[in-house]
Amino acid sequence: MKILSIHFGHDSSVCLYDDSVVEKYFLVERFTGKKHDYDFYKILDKVFFNINEKIDIICISWIALPIFTFDYDYYENKIIPVIFDNYKKYNKNLKLIINSDHHLNHAFQSFYNSGFDESIVVVVDESGSFVEKNLVEVESIFLFDKKNHRLLYKNVVEKFSSSSLPWDNKFKPISTKYDHKNIFGIGGLYDIAAILTGNTQDDCGKAMGLSSYGTPNDYFKNLFLEKNKLNNDFFKNSSIEIKKFLKNPTKNITKENYKLYADFCYEVQSQTQKSVGDLIEDYIEKTGIRKVCISGGYGMNIVANHYYLERFSDVEFHFEPICNDSGVSIGSAILTYTQLTKKTHTPIETTSFHGIKYDVSSHKGKTTTIKEIANLLYLNKSIAVYSGLSEAGQRALGNRSIFFNALNLHAKDILNKIKKREWYRPFAAVVLEEDANIYFDMGKIKSSPFMTVCFPVRQKFIKIIPGVVHIDNTCRIQTVSKKHSYLYEILTEFKKLTGHGILLNTSFNLAGNPLVETPQDAINTLNNSCLDYLWFEETQQLIRSNLEYV
Repeated sequence: MKILSIHFGHDSSVCLYDDSVVEKYFLVERFTGKKHDYDFYKILDKVFFNINEKIDIICISWIALPIFTFDYDYYENKIIPVIFDNYKKYNKNLKLIINSDHHLNHAFQSFYNSGFDESIVVVVDESGSFVEKNLVEVESIFLFDKKNHRLLYKNVVEKFSSSSLPWDNKFKPISTKYDHKNIFGIGGLYDIAAILTGNTQDDCGKAMGLSSYGTPNDYFKNLFLEKNKLNNDFFKNSSIEIKKFLKNPTKNITKENYKLYADFCYEVQSQTQKSVGDLIEDYIEKTGIRKVCISGGYGMNIVANHYYLERFSDVEFHFEPICNDSGVSIGSAILTYTQLTKKTHTPIETTSFHGIKYDVSSHKGKTTTIKEIANLLYLNKSIAVYSGLSEAGQRALGNRSIFFNALNLHAKDILNKIKKREWYRPFAAVVLEEDANIYFDMGKIKSSPFMTVCFPVRQKFIKIIPGVVHIDNTCRIQTVSKKHSYLYEILTEFKKLTGHGILLNTSFNLAGNPLVETPQDAINTLNNSCLDYLWFEETQQLIRSNLEYV
């Protein structure tokens, strides 16, 4: 059964799914150059009409976006029929399926990729599908096994109509069949932190990074009343000083003005992760199941993920690598496949499968070996790597990565200048899997190949690998085994030079842009930054930023 699964909305994507395998995957933002894009019509010719195959089912998933940002009628009456008609010429029995339960799509993806026989599945994001009139889901908990699933819990809120700031809207808790009645959810609260710090609601990762610079602050201690019950009166009853602070988002976080913003982010981080943890605890106790899948946009929160590991040391977690809406097309395909065939999906082992293979042979530089690349990194050169298919998710895992010497005291400042990023944001590390627990306190975790968790850096190494140590002495890590051949070899060669098989790894893009997709994107990024080199791994061609031969 061949399924073409399309997610319309935030982080739009499409996957071609055949008998439990994701054959191809496309993320709209990589073609339009606009992060989190949903404008599918811009890529019809580049994606859909290049898949000249017999499709059995087209399945569509939606998200509850405000009308002013998303033209539902245009997509439903114009775009979908065009796509459907294109594939009906290959199969006159082509079927169209609408999977409108956003959180359920997240849940299917996470559970079936976990490999668990049964699990609690926790989905937390800013908003999902409409469940009643103008009410949207924000947190859901499901119980899954390989044959059945059922909803255990759902929190809903009124969909924001014109602003992501609740004090700009006249919201009141609404009467609904669901237990909880909040004016915004956990993801929405994190959106507020992102907006207050001069970013958009898509930049919660920046607020998470800033949270580590904050400390407990009594001004913000009552964001929640108990468990998952948000304090709906917090903004209304705040002091004059705090109301002024909340109504005036900064345009720029500086080393002079950051403290109050960092404190707010600290409290948001601390209180939201505890709230999700309380929900997890409740449903572990109610079900007796000690396996938990985490998905939805809040699942990108690596600090919260580590918190769950520490709080529930006897629970086995699966943190879905593509847990934000980028993965919904995959989840929708898995849902359709498993429900129609009664077969089991094969867990995806990699997120590096973006669906177009580009010819890089025309890009010439100097043929450079892995050993020579490791030596350049030892000499504190920044090297962007372009290898094979790009990563499907938001995290660069070596196919579209920038590497640098993690032992360099000034590494963060150098890379922030290259990427044009904010000063307070952390960097990730890529490390030999067999050495990871030497540098990081990973508890029972043996590997972390998808950068889904941050871990404390062991005290003796804080000053040895300063380029990847955040202000709170933690680091998000990618562990690399021999299966990831070229990257494992680079780390091994770097270890021969320095005694440490670890590097700084950050995404190959500039601030505000998605990961580079095409070889020309890579060249353009090289020439619009102060990167030292670009290396095409497949052809081993090393190119300087001025495009002269090395």
